[in-house]
Amino acid sequence: MARKRKWTPEKLLELHKLKENGKSFKEIAKHFKEAGTAVARVWYRVQWEPFLADPDNYYGGTMSQAKRWTDEEMIQLDAYLQSGKSYNFIAEKLERSIISVERRSQNTNWKAWREIRKAPTVVSDQEGADERRQSLLVQFISALLTVCRHDFTKLKKITEEDFLNRVNLDKTRLFIPFSELKEAASNKLIELGFGNPGVMDLGAGVYVIVGDSHGKHTKKDMFALLRCVNKTLSPDKIIHIGHILDDDNDISYDWGTFDNLIILGKAEELKTIQDQRNKFKFNYDIVQDSIFLGDMVVFNQDLISDFVKSPISNLDSEIFDSKAIVNCHRHEFFTRCSNEETSYLASPGSLCEKHIITTIKQIDFEDGRVIKQAFPEGFIKYRRMNHMNKYWEQGMLVVSVDKSGNHTVVPCRIKHTAKGFATSYFDKIITSKGVFKPEKKIFVNGDMHCDLHDHNVLDIQQQICKDYKPDVQVNIGDTFNYLSLNHHIMDRGGVITERKILDEAAQTHYALRKVAGWAPESYLIYGNHERFAKDFVEKFPQFGRYLDFSFICDLENLGYKLVDLKKEIKIGSATFVHGEIRMYGQPGTKLEKTSRTFGKDVFIGHIHRPAIRFGCYSIGLTGMLDQEYNEPNASNWLHGFGLCNQFQGKSWSTTIAIINNKCVLNKKTYKPVNPVEWKMPKYNARIVYDF
Repeated sequence: MARKRKWTPEKLLELHKLKENGKSFKEIAKHFKEAGTAVARVWYRVQWEPFLADPDNYYGGTMSQAKRWTDEEMIQLDAYLQSGKSYNFIAEKLERSIISVERRSQNTNWKAWREIRKAPTVVSDQEGADERRQSLLVQFISALLTVCRHDFTKLKKITEEDFLNRVNLDKTRLFIPFSELKEAASNKLIELGFGNPGVMDLGAGVYVIVGDSHGKHTKKDMFALLRCVNKTLSPDKIIHIGHILDDDNDISYDWGTFDNLIILGKAEELKTIQDQRNKFKFNYDIVQDSIFLGDMVVFNQDLISDFVKSPISNLDSEIFDSKAIVNCHRHEFFTRCSNEETSYLASPGSLCEKHIITTIKQIDFEDGRVIKQAFPEGFIKYRRMNHMNKYWEQGMLVVSVDKSGNHTVVPCRIKHTAKGFATSYFDKIITSKGVFKPEKKIFVNGDMHCDLHDHNVLDIQQQICKDYKPDVQVNIGDTFNYLSLNHHIMDRGGVITERKILDEAAQTHYALRKVAGWAPESYLIYGNHERFAKDFVEKFPQFGRYLDFSFICDLENLGYKLVDLKKEIKIGSATFVHGEIRMYGQPGTKLEKTSRTFGKDVFIGHIHRPAIRFGCYSIGLTGMLDQEYNEPNASNWLHGFGLCNQFQGKSWSTTIAIINNKCVLNKKTYKPVNPVEWKMPKYNARIVYDF
């Protein structure tokens, strides 16, 4: 339905009569009950001579056909617009109405119009007509793609009438059917790489996610490692995110050796990736936008640039999905606060060596998405790159998805060893020269908060340990909740009646006795909750050793090696601390402070969520998500555990989440089988004195 005009021909005739009689715009505005500026705008926009000649057909009737813009007028209009002339000035010069000039100026795609204008004339009976016809077709394709902004969806929807209007072209000059022109334009988009799927949805399977290889900056030995990972883990797909090209626009030829590779192309690299695949007959797939693995999405991000240290946790949840894997050159993992479902962001790290980028590739959308290279001036930018690329970390992610859509992300760091580049997955050290057994395997859990421990999570951790077979297990603290001695309540004058300290101690002893069997060697760190007893004894020293964690839970007979609060455990090159340490004077977040204080490959608990930052790994809690003092409906807490494999003096650490009581590793879904086993039976307690 056409929009009803506010200024009808009758109303315009009345306006003209009033103005001819000498009325001012203010007087006329009062007559029409309009604003004075609105009346003036209408007066100057109407071309009165053609209007008075045929008022009824002035808008859209025969008048519009009679006043079609000629090529000469379009050339003059283009020149005037580029010189910044006003619509009023142009209308007077071209003897057009202001509204006609405005509409033609705004409705014309000038980039496409210029393509059409420089197209040659086709003369079928002259020598060289075929060449001119082909040249003309190229110009028309370029114009059509410009109008559609190189978008398949827009190209599919555009009509012949709309295209001709946008380039002010008479239909007689369209020398081929418009359907053929659209097909030729579609083929051109495919050639440019935009024919690849925008989104890919993958089902159950194992997926290795890598990123930022930067062409020649990834070594041959790194590709040897990837081939060994491919052979050992048999992933359904290897997914590459981030930059795959280097400054010279080259992709490493080694990518052609992978038949299960998917390149999630960055827009500025898409055409080159497509050309390389066609040139060398590579088998990799290309996806433009995103890949879904269950309810998790993998895609490229451009909000955090290469040479910064901003954590991926800064990425806005309004833009990024609740579970997302993105490129970031660093090996990171963060959970986010959510009241609906588990939410996290992960980055695999890079494959390339540390280097600086000497050119910046930018897309010119006005020129068919041609890539322009900008060469930054000065040397400050380069010096900054040399500083900031120190934060780059080599790594990958292994994602397992089962048939029910449950998935688990396992972050795997890549390090250099005497066996070449090496990474670790579950109970294996995978190198560029083969697969080896770790020299030591360490299982890490913590924050049990007995008697508010989670039976389901302990059951899953026990199953994993049976398969993992750790040499050492480290409990990283906050095992005994001591809610019966909670000084936060007592300091406010509260009386605790619902909690019995002996019941809590019995629950803790029962759980720790079962956990002690997971590995031949066990460590336990005092957490801040175990400190509740020390704080109480300072006020009531008569209770002395009776309330001590080790005594009341009989830890010495359970075989645990005890570590005081705020003390660390060193096992090989790995460090374990509870995480409650303040580290005064150290800048940054809890993970950053810990890394800067204790070095890389350090595990912490206390914060109740899996995270990775600068080589510090926090692990999820083993206790219930509702600890009666937190906000379980709006939290970033998550269950989980850690693994640490050691080989040739180095540690490969990782933190693994348990989501909705499920964890998928080695194509096996771990879920509660016998959680009732962790429920403490009735007990009797007694004190035995040895002399």
